[in-house]
Amino acid sequence: MSEGMSDSQAQMNQQEFWDEQGRIYKTAYVTIALIVINIIMYMLCKTDLGYIIYDRGALMLSDIDSNWGKFRTFTSMFLHADMNHLTSNMFMLILLGGVIENYTGHVFFLFMYLMSGLFGNFFSLGYEQFFGISRISVGASGAIMGNVGFLALWLLAGGKSKRKIANMKFRLIVFGLYIIESCFMQAGANTQAHLGGFLMGVVLGVVNIIIFKNNKKMEGLA
Repeated sequence: MSEGMSDSQAQMNQQEFWDEQGRIYKTAYVTIALIVINIIMYMLCKTDLGYIIYDRGALMLSDIDSNWGKFRTFTSMFLHADMNHLTSNMFMLILLGGVIENYTGHVFFLFMYLMSGLFGNFFSLGYEQFFGISRISVGASGAIMGNVGFLALWLLAGGKSKRKIANMKFRLIVFGLYIIESCFMQAGANTQAHLGGFLMGVVLGVVNIIIFKNNKKMEGLA
């Protein structure tokens, strides 16, 4: 009897989890908009406009001093090299974006996403300048790593009680695999941009969670 009630309770908890996910993502306007923009840009890159978009939008240290060059730190965040690159990034944005957006609010989430991507790109450019490296970079990984950094700070700030949340180990494994795949397994991965985005997410996590004292439950995470 008790085993049957346990199974029933597990099913109820699972249903509540998915109901909560549905409620959260119905109002995850920024996350949905970012996913749509990234997909549209990738589709455009597969047309005859692709060469022009990559040529004008990719991050390049060699062009950073031109009138347009500095805009590349922004435009490159919405371009992807191939379908695998796009899919892995959008999967992580779907998995975590709406949950953090619901926690921080739309404006702060968008600010964090953009700042993480920009800081990651500037961090990458600084690394290239210092070591005399020349490369071309695209991708939303730096911006998305800001989400991972924010979550890491949230977990550290909450102590053991947050780290024991149901399904947390699974999510941490997924995040860990994403970091390994995006930083070390993708051909030509820009590890410095990823690290810079992660660090900015941690810093803004300190601002939102500790300084602004955002102690509410992160709905949809468990």
